[in-house]
Amino acid sequence: MDKSSPSTDFSIVQGGPLFKCESKLHLVQPDRASRRRCMFVFIILTWLPIPLLALAQGGTAPHALFSELQVHTQLLVAMTVLIAAEPYVDRHTSRAARQFRVSHLVGVGSRPALEDASRAAMRWRDSSLAEGCLLLTAFALVLVTPHDHSRAWMFNETGGAPSPAGWWYMTVSQPLVRFLALRWVWRAVVWARFLFRVSRLPLALVPTHPDQAGGLGFLAISQSSFAPVVFALSAGLAAYQWRLQPHGVVTDPLTYAIPQVVLGGLLALAVYAPLGLFTPQLVKAKRRGDIRFSALAAWHSRRFERKWFRDDASGEVLGAPDFSSLIDLGSSFVVARKMRLFPFDTRSLAGLLAAALAPLAILLIMDREFISVLKQIHDGLP
Repeated sequence: MDKSSPSTDFSIVQGGPLFKCESKLHLVQPDRASRRRCMFVFIILTWLPIPLLALAQGGTAPHALFSELQVHTQLLVAMTVLIAAEPYVDRHTSRAARQFRVSHLVGVGSRPALEDASRAAMRWRDSSLAEGCLLLTAFALVLVTPHDHSRAWMFNETGGAPSPAGWWYMTVSQPLVRFLALRWVWRAVVWARFLFRVSRLPLALVPTHPDQAGGLGFLAISQSSFAPVVFALSAGLAAYQWRLQPHGVVTDPLTYAIPQVVLGGLLALAVYAPLGLFTPQLVKAKRRGDIRFSALAAWHSRRFERKWFRDDASGEVLGAPDFSSLIDLGSSFVVARKMRLFPFDTRSLAGLLAAALAPLAILLIMDREFISVLKQIHDGLP
């Protein structure tokens, strides 16, 4: 394979104005998977000023800040995971993009179209206009989001004006975190568009492929690599839901469990939805395989029966290759019949759902009512 081809250099992460700025500042290095420097700088920029300003404010602000789970989860957990996930997701999606060519799913005649799709994806990835719109959207979301004036660290006690810590959170920390989340949404769109263009190419799908997806089973692995991003988004919602709970009184776990489950389902649907673009070609390949394998199986079975049951069979049965070929053909026929029309596997989907629901499990452990219910169930057991 040509090492200079766009499919070899395919990446949905290593591009865009912010990535170029991080590279110039040596916060990220394309040849290294670690994002420790970048995470450290973002924590210093978004989280560290808030407790320092709250301490300078004095009064009840420091205690109110350090007892609030949402801010620390958002800036120390969700944000760092969004940054740390970049090399992991990039590695899996890049391999998937190369796999279309390496496994000869795309024929020689369609290679130029595949390279055009790769170039188009990287142009979208590098778009300054797109990242500019994402940044403006992040600031706009802060302006339209209602703020709770009872948060002592975020607003002054008199007048209701934002405190210095609140100003920093609303004008720097919150927009940057939302920008990082929106940038992942944009990367998912870039990747989905690439898959859309590839799904329109004539693919050499094999009904007897062991992955039972015509050779597209690797796409389920690439999609499941978005699990860290799903976890970060889910953790942000979980922390917000927990802040809304009236601490000190009995709460209903369903008030935050239902939104978490709904979000987990929507995120899983959004991640795996692009794979449905390949369903039409999988349907055609399965139909083609069923017809051809049925004809081949009928021909082979007739010859087998004629030789071993109708004619005067005088050959040695033990070790006869005819029996092995009959078993092999039957196994291939079963694999072709079990070919899935949607290229996913339950293990990858389970991992993605686990990442989406992991913050919910933490909330349930922290919830006193849920723990009391578990104790009652345990006490009622014989």
